[in-house]
Formats: sequence, C-alpha cells, structure tokens
Amino acid sequence: MAERVPLTAARRVGSGKGEARSLRREGRVPAVAYGADLDPTPVSVDERELYHVLHTDAGQNAIIRLDVEGDEHLAMARELQRHPVRRDVLHVDFVTVNQRIKVHVDIPIHLEGAEDAPGADEGGVVEQSLFSLPINVLPLEVPDSVTLDVSDMQVGDVKRVEDLDLAEGVDVLEDAETSVVSVVIPQLDIPEPEEVEDAEEVEEGVPAEAEGEGDAEAAEGDEE
Repeated sequence: MAERVPLTAARRVGSGKGEARSLRREGRVPAVAYGADLDPTPVSVDERELYHVLHTDAGQNAIIRLDVEGDEHLAMARELQRHPVRRDVLHVDFVTVNQRIKVHVDIPIHLEGAEDAPGADEGGVVEQSLFSLPINVLPLEVPDSVTLDVSDMQVGDVKRVEDLDLAEGVDVLEDAETSVVSVVIPQLDIPEPEEVEDAEEVEEGVPAEAEGEGDAEAAEGDEE
C-alpha cells in the first residue's frame, strides 16, 4: 500500500500575481485544491514541505494527506508549473482522489541486471526504449516503479510490456507488444567513399573542355 505523505495547506484570501509573488517571498507556493469532494479552493503550502513531498520514492505520484485547515483529503500533485531556469515550483494543483476509484499515473521502469546480461559480454548494448508505463490503479496501491530483470538477455533479445511483473488490479494502458528493452549490436559509422570525378575531366588536372579548346586552336594553326 502506498505511503500517504502529510502536507498542510492554508487558504488564500487574495488572488493575482501580486499575491503570488508575496507568498513566494515568504517561502510558500500558491496552489489550488479541487476534486469530487472539494470545490476549487485557493491554498498555499510551505515550499520546503512540498519539496519533500515530491521527492519521496513515489515522486509526483505520491499520495498526499492534504490538510486544508483541519479538513483532510487524499490528493495528488498535478499541473506543476516550474521556473524555466531555477526549476522550483511556482504553482501546483492538488487533485483530490477517492481511494476506491482508480487513478491514471505514469510509473518509471527500472532495469535490473544489465551488467550481467550475456549479450553485453558478447559486445551487445542493452538499449531501453520505454522509460515509463501508463497505468490505472487504486490510489493507495500506486507502485513507486516497476523493475524488469534483463540479466538473462542475449544479443537480439527483446522484452516487451507483457514481460513486466505488475500487481493484480493494475490496468496497463500501453500495448502489450511495445518494446521496453533490447540487446543490439552497435552500428559502426563507415564513411561513404568520396565521389570521384569523371576520368575524362581530370586527366592530368586539365578539364576536358579546356583540352578540346586547345585542340581546336591547334587545328586552326595548322590550317593557316
């Protein structure tokens, strides 16, 4: 069962960019909380507390026990707006969830045993092509990630979404045949040979047209 991370939110009374800048100077992040059991409510949260919530093993899929001035809701952080340079969070939506209704999340795919794969010893490269998996799952059963063992893979082998080991009740939203990882032989970049000019045009470095002109002039001299 997923860990529920506590986070305290305070209601906002103002609105607009001025209020948002004022909150950020105080170390708080403007936000809005809403969902089936909560009308849209402008709130703010402590910047450092939010950072810790978003940096658990679950990442942005963390199930949050959001306390809005004594009114507690299960929620997830969505629609994060970040500063383009500093990457700190400027605004966030908290969407409340029902623990009996499945939610859509993308979970990371981690490879295990890549260094032990026989194909790697044979000169192959373990190449991952799918890094996250979209699923529907109950909020309190959201996995932090899914791990795929590749320690048995030979050159030419492919493992697909259908090879991922997921708990019962998880609905996978990706095609079962989609490739996750393969072991391939790296391609060598062989430069193409340079184009060789027509031999008739490069004889002794004199263009063919020039040679023709010379012959014509010699012929004219003979006629004179």
